[in-house]
Amino acid sequence: MRQLTNTKSRLNIGWKLMVVFGAHWCLLAVLMPLTSYLSLPNQPMTTFGIADEKLTGLSWGQIISVSPDLGLWIVLTKISMSAMMMGLGILIATLSYKVYRQGDRWAWRALLASTLIPIFVYYGFICAIHISHRIPIWTFRPGSSGVMADLVNVFVLTWLYFGLWYPRKHLKD
Repeated sequence: MRQLTNTKSRLNIGWKLMVVFGAHWCLLAVLMPLTSYLSLPNQPMTTFGIADEKLTGLSWGQIISVSPDLGLWIVLTKISMSAMMMGLGILIATLSYKVYRQGDRWAWRALLASTLIPIFVYYGFICAIHISHRIPIWTFRPGSSGVMADLVNVFVLTWLYFGLWYPRKHLKD
């Protein structure tokens, strides 16, 4: 009986964390474009941060002086990933709430792929750019590395551990 209780509690923790994780992506998908648009014509830190200035060699003021539309274009291209973030959030939250909470292993595999593949693609791409331009990859100061706030990344990976890895042995095939 103890094993059954432990199984249910681990799975309960896992699916609830993953629903919140999906909702987190949906919230970011709304907040990122909103904060970017509301900050214009000033520098939109959510879409053009310190690392972006280092990469381009231009400050936000210099970009706007070249062309005001160039600044808007940079913001629009960066926030276009909000649609991907929204879709990912809906996928994760729905799979977690409907199927993963019942303990189906295929849902666990789908959640694992839908979270780890974007993380590896993101880090592979961003880290390659950072290395080629000698921009720091790992710092603990939010906004200074361009890979996002690295403490947030540690938090997300811990979240995924308890949401996916911790209950994995208690799934049905």
